[in-house]
Formats: sequence, C-alpha cells, structure tokens
Amino acid sequence: MAQASELEFVLVSSDYATVSAVSKGIRKIGGRFVLVPTAHEARESLGRKKVDGVFVDMEVPGALGLLESIRKGTSNSKAVIFGCVTNAKESTPTLNAGANFLLRKPLNEESVALHITIAKDLLVREQRRYFRHPVNLPVVLKEGEVEQNARVTNLSGGGMAVRTTKALKHSAVMDFEFELSLGIRVSGKGQVAWTNADGIAGINLQTLRGKGKEHLEAWLAVKERASEKEAGPKG
Repeated sequence: MAQASELEFVLVSSDYATVSAVSKGIRKIGGRFVLVPTAHEARESLGRKKVDGVFVDMEVPGALGLLESIRKGTSNSKAVIFGCVTNAKESTPTLNAGANFLLRKPLNEESVALHITIAKDLLVREQRRYFRHPVNLPVVLKEGEVEQNARVTNLSGGGMAVRTTKALKHSAVMDFEFELSLGIRVSGKGQVAWTNADGIAGINLQTLRGKGKEHLEAWLAVKERASEKEAGPKG
C-alpha cells in the first residue's frame, strides 16, 4: 500500500492543559496540527484547507455549532471529529452534533495518541479518498447558462482543483465534464469548496453520471499502483 502522508489536524481550544495533551499526542503519532482558540477562527481555518481530523474542546463558546457547521460544510464534512468533554452530560449533544469520538477531560498524551490510533483506519481512508493526483486535463464547467473551458490541475475521488479564466463563486454548484483518457468521459455535478487569488478553485464532486464513479475509481487505482511502483519497497 502507498504510504499515507502526514495526518493533519485542527485543534480548537484555549485551555493550556488541553492544548498541551493534544499537541503531544498528535506529535507522538507523527501528525501535525494548527491551533485556533475560537470557533470563529476554526471555521475560517477549516474553510481554507482540507484536514484529516479536528479536536474540539467543548468548553469553547460555540463548540456545538462549530461541529454542526463542519458536518454541513464542503471542505471537511468527512473529517474525523474528536470532542473533548468535561462531563458525561455533554456526551450525547456532542455526538449528535457530529463528533466521531469523545475524550474526557483532563486529557493526557497517551489517551490522545490512542484515540488517533483507533481512528487511523478512518483517517487514512478519508485521506486516500482526497489524495490529489496531479493532472493537466481540459474540463468544461457550466453554472446555469454560463459555460467556460478550464484545466483540471489535480484530481481525487472526492474532488478536483481547476484553473479558470473567469473566477468561480464559493459554494456555487456547477456541472462539469472532462475526459480521463482514451475517450472515457466523466461528467457530473460539483460544488466550489474554495477559491484563491491565482484563479484556482477546489470543486467537491457531488454526483457522477452514468459509470463516471467506476471510471474514476479505476483510473485512481491505476495511478495509485504506479505511485507504489515509483516509491519502491520501504527499507
């Protein structure tokens, strides 16, 4: 199997003991993280980039709303969420809001590392679904009656990055069509998850028409095997 890249997390907390335990636990498993102290800053951070997991200190004001917004968002709706609770009463609402795992405060490094290890299959599976293979493919994008030609710069099972001449609007839903290889066309509907000032946008693939899903999965499997051969055996 190809080596998964380093796991990335966002940690939402302003409590020193929680930050210390979670940061040590993440480093222990070889991951990295961004620390944000408020729910508002967490939303901004998660809107800018895809991460594998989110640790949320449920004492942070607006924590439940943050969990719900992650699950309803476009960039990180499938991220693994670890809710850090202070008492049993918080467990049910935290799980209902979207947490995958609960950690009881006060936390310690070993418990955090253990929970990440338990969640690793889920984390790596989602990471592989979003692993972007670099490409250079023409794509037709259509939003309502407005159509434009663009280029796909990378592609995964869950989304693609495109370079456009006319800027796309964040959260816009659009139709797309591109050719993978040898006449195999993939078309469907996607939603713009992010944009930047360089004319590049990330589009989450929401639906694929016909056999598009099977064609894309087969293409990704070939790419993955090629990557494994290039990487060679791990010594």
